[in-house]
Amino acid sequence: MAHALLDDTMFYVGDTPWHTLGIKLPDPPTIEEALVHGNLDWQVKKKPTFFEDEQRTFLKRSVSVPTGYFVTVRKDNEGKYYPLGHVSERYEVLQNIDAFEPFKVLLDKGYTLETAGAVDLGKRVWILARRPSQHKVGDDVLVQYALLMNSHDGSTPVFLQPTDIRVVCQNTLNWAIGKNDPMRFTVKHTAGVKIRLQEVSDILKQADVNWSKAHEIMDMMHDFELNEQQAEAYFEATIDFLRHRGLSGTNELNVRHVDKATPVMEQLKHNFKFGRGNKGGTLWHAYNAVTEYYDHQNKPRGDWVKSTQFGAPARYKLNAFKYASRVVTKNVAIKDLKAVA
Repeated sequence: MAHALLDDTMFYVGDTPWHTLGIKLPDPPTIEEALVHGNLDWQVKKKPTFFEDEQRTFLKRSVSVPTGYFVTVRKDNEGKYYPLGHVSERYEVLQNIDAFEPFKVLLDKGYTLETAGAVDLGKRVWILARRPSQHKVGDDVLVQYALLMNSHDGSTPVFLQPTDIRVVCQNTLNWAIGKNDPMRFTVKHTAGVKIRLQEVSDILKQADVNWSKAHEIMDMMHDFELNEQQAEAYFEATIDFLRHRGLSGTNELNVRHVDKATPVMEQLKHNFKFGRGNKGGTLWHAYNAVTEYYDHQNKPRGDWVKSTQFGAPARYKLNAFKYASRVVTKNVAIKDLKAVA
């Protein structure tokens, strides 16, 4: 399935998620309850790997030689094991209960747990906590969240990231303030990972400052008038492959190129005018045309959480905010955005 949920199970509080699966809870759970209802109450172990050396025999049997590497395995509640990924000796397993421990600090600050689950047989897990406050940009209500994502296959470190959700169409609004990356706290799976996660209180203080800055910029985007031609130039600056739309056919090496950029641009222009909550008149509407496309209309490769929070779709959404920010705070003309990217 495209959602790739472990056993088609997760929990959620409030509206039914995009995939219509999961256990709906009447009230926000505790950390311990979230692990159970999110199908995350299992352990991960790191086991050494070996290869059979047939030239070194003992009693006519091949000898198992350690490779120096390890494999992480998930043990479910029935005692079955599932391999997750190959890792190095330095890799330190972070159990789900330990990964979610920082959220106890969030709960003390009034946050509530809204959803959690695992994808790809348990290779990646996430938990989303809702902040007690919210912000309005024009008529749009933005609900603020903290997202934690952890991998058990060595593919990513632990991420702790603040994000907004535009309620009108559940767009995830991540942002970059003063740098090329979002406000994201990263912890590698090496010695001391549990200790570093205890720094979450300091991270949240900085997140509060960045939230305020981001919302000021969003208000300015809402007041910045934009016509359709300017919106098109903004989309080109944000999503680089759109600059090559219209190119199709077969080259001299008989390699056929399909124009995938034109349909994307047409959808973005439609979202600008007619997307949920949009009226096609401001930079805020153009920005949300991008987030709506990559959150709801672009078919993700893999699970929804990974495709919207990481990888190219997330980068394009960050570009959308970063470039809009330059327009409203540094008076950069829309036509000059590519030059300062």
